[in-house]
Amino acid sequence: MRHLREDSIKSRLTDRAQLMLAVGKMMERGIPEELIPIHLARAFYVDMDELNAVLDAMRMAPEERPRQQALRAVA
Repeated sequence: MRHLREDSIKSRLTDRAQLMLAVGKMMERGIPEELIPIHLARAFYVDMDELNAVLDAMRMAPEERPRQQALRAVA
């Protein structure tokens, strides 16, 4: 049986690729940029320095953004 303490443990969100994916999805859904850190921090332990770097990169024009590796689904 799980205890209340185990249910409240959050996952870490510290990888840049995962943060970019999460931020991109939140922006697509219309969540304002200033609320993204709040929403993510409610669900995950977030590396805020990395999140700020991702948000800065997302603000750049598409031609200025660093090229990302294509993500592929793994079954």
